[in-house]
Amino acid sequence: MASPSNDSSAVFLVTVAANVAPLIGVFHLGWSAQTFAVVYAIEVVIAVPFAGLKALFARRPPNYNELERSRGDGPFKSDERDGIPVGPSDLNRRRGSVTVVDPLPPIYPRNVPFVLQAFGAAVGLVGLFLFVLGRFVDVPATLVDPSVAVSVVFLVISHVGVVEREYFRKRRHETSTPRDMVASATTEAGVAVVVLMFAIVGGPTGALVAFVAVKVFVEWRGYRGGAAFDPDGGVGTLPPMAAPDVSPTAEVRPDRRAVHAAALWRGATSAVSGGPVYLFAWVGLTAGSTGAVAATVVCFVLLPAGIGGLKAVEYALTHGTLAYQRRDDAVVAYDDLTGAVQWATPVEDLRDVELCEGEFVDRACDTRTFSLMTSAGEYELSVAHLREYDRAVKAFELPVKTTAFGPLDRRVAGAAAAVGACGVAAVAGLAYSAPTIAAIAAGFGGPFGVVALRSAWQWAIPVA
Repeated sequence: MASPSNDSSAVFLVTVAANVAPLIGVFHLGWSAQTFAVVYAIEVVIAVPFAGLKALFARRPPNYNELERSRGDGPFKSDERDGIPVGPSDLNRRRGSVTVVDPLPPIYPRNVPFVLQAFGAAVGLVGLFLFVLGRFVDVPATLVDPSVAVSVVFLVISHVGVVEREYFRKRRHETSTPRDMVASATTEAGVAVVVLMFAIVGGPTGALVAFVAVKVFVEWRGYRGGAAFDPDGGVGTLPPMAAPDVSPTAEVRPDRRAVHAAALWRGATSAVSGGPVYLFAWVGLTAGSTGAVAATVVCFVLLPAGIGGLKAVEYALTHGTLAYQRRDDAVVAYDDLTGAVQWATPVEDLRDVELCEGEFVDRACDTRTFSLMTSAGEYELSVAHLREYDRAVKAFELPVKTTAFGPLDRRVAGAAAAVGACGVAAVAGLAYSAPTIAAIAAGFGGPFGVVALRSAWQWAIPVA
């Protein structure tokens, strides 16, 4: 390992001094420990979504062997061989890039799931820090303090400057992977949460000591060159793509309305699933000077809307920009957004094609989603939300048994919908008379409701 240069040593010493100075001020000059604790917490939180934004531009693909497709999200099955996940989600494998603004490098759609991961982690950090710090710090009142507000603005500006200087100007985005960008920031934040839990007995001063200790440790690792993640260790590759270079003889596109509806549905379920985090944030805000109504709007409206919106964008990018084509004797998925072929398979290699019975939006919009397995393929492919599904089956020669949905048990579906509507109405009614009970019910009842409704839906759909 190369020895640190004199320049890096000077930068490290200045950084250590800047982080130790608040401790000296608190212990010897009477500075406010709670103010610095809140500022450090904000710094940790801000770093995570900035890591997500940096991940958008990471040129090197993630390590696909370390990714797996979610088992419970949508009709698609997990990519497994003998029970071991072997493949990532469709969007993680997206080829190509998009240039949004000329001075900036291109954005890679395959990195969007990592952005969602980063923003989800940031929301979780907000909930945890508010819950912990709210026990001995009036966080809302501290946030409106002019010195804290100026510090937050300075933190944002400094992060923008560091990204421009260290990430773009030095072209580190060309050698970075999205997973490493997000993992480095979330690991630092996770260490800060753990240390803070043990230091909570010391009140605001203990919290400040915890944040300073973590910050100095991270800076020390960077100074010693001991990066938590090896940039070369997380790099994956996509197999070569060979598609007939001819004009398509047939083309079928996903129904836009069905894609948007499915995206909103995925976003809503993802947002509701974070209920406990929103509850922690609500407790932290109401423990200070924030009223119950304002805290409810922030924690149970704005935070879920952010997470749900990102999940909806991810799903729309996964399916909404594709065109399924027949080129010679091959089925090809072409992405209009990136202008690249995503996958191609000869018709004769299609050995197992199934209609996805459990897609709620397809039933509501009269569209169809098919899962495809090839004789030589390692991963499951899909053609999603087709309104012209009969034409697609004929043009692509899909060996599917039927394109008709089986009968749905409307009694189970209706009962589940009624119970869910009653639960939402009950929480809304409690919000006016008993906001604390309503917050607890929304925080823990939301995720439970998603699981219960999903189970009821699986029970209602016909057995293959």
